Amino acid sequence: MPSVLGMLEAREKKAREEVARLREEAERVQTALAAAENTLTRLADARENGGPCPS
Repeated sequence: MPSVLGMLEAREKKAREEVARLREEAERVQTALAAAENTLTRLADARENGGPCPS
């Protein structure tokens, strides 16, 4: 029968792994969001200035 301490350590390890995974995912999302915001800003500027549509 596993000890209470052993079970808690196993759950803590899983929680730490989940936190690490979610931090990596958040970093990827933040990078994608920054790129999308940059594109939106460029398109809005082009519309306001009557310039060519940036790619």
